[in-house]
Amino acid sequence: MYIRTREETIDLKPDIFYKYDMENMAYFDIETTGFDKEKDCIMLISLGWFSEKSTFCVKQYFAENLQEERDILMQFKKDIEGFNTWCSYNGKAFDEPFIKIKLTKHNINCIMPDNHVDLYRMIRPYYKKLGIERCNLKTVEKFIGIQRKDLIDGGISIDLYYKYLQERGEELKETIMLHNFEDVLNLPKLFEIVSKIDEDDLRRDDIITEKQYKYLQYLIKKSNIEIPCDVEKISKKSAGKVIDCLLRGNIDIEELMTIIKNSY
Repeated sequence: MYIRTREETIDLKPDIFYKYDMENMAYFDIETTGFDKEKDCIMLISLGWFSEKSTFCVKQYFAENLQEERDILMQFKKDIEGFNTWCSYNGKAFDEPFIKIKLTKHNINCIMPDNHVDLYRMIRPYYKKLGIERCNLKTVEKFIGIQRKDLIDGGISIDLYYKYLQERGEELKETIMLHNFEDVLNLPKLFEIVSKIDEDDLRRDDIITEKQYKYLQYLIKKSNIEIPCDVEKISKKSAGKVIDCLLRGNIDIEELMTIIKNSY
């Protein structure tokens, strides 16, 4: 197992930094040997946090062989348990469930963060309105002027890792680690886009239809409940799921809000 911590300077606007409570957030990303959460392994975890307002630390846990997956998870557990919120890019769909399955597999009890800020889900409904060509991480980064040193993607890192296991080349390891390092290093900078979405009060591309809105309002009134969000701004997908719940008599506000937050 190889562990390394690096510090970088990130200068964010104070209003953005404090508005989103970025100093109390962990930023993370993983590299895996494939997409199967049961069969494939985690080769690398990167975890970032602000030690001071402009000082960003990134700690990386690299498995130098496939048997070290448990070791890097144990080290990661020690650091992540200090946070109540973590931040990713599409981590709700991939990174978080992958980590949880592996923690269970290795019988590691870990107090995970309660809140997950997934920047992909926050940006995706608005990327066309913003003029972003695609919503993959590197394209979104380029939109705000981020230039990477890393030249590979996650798919290539799988091939490089298996090559590393055979050849033990330091350059291969450094290439993989740089890719994942920059994935995490750039996450805080994407809050610039989130802030713009909030300030400009953008209308999402997949917003609830007028027909859905009227019917949802009728069901909410009929069920004698209040949903603590602006339902005019939720997605068509969210609206459909909430309507279905209400038609089945499910008026659990917490569950309805979870549906709204997790549908994008």
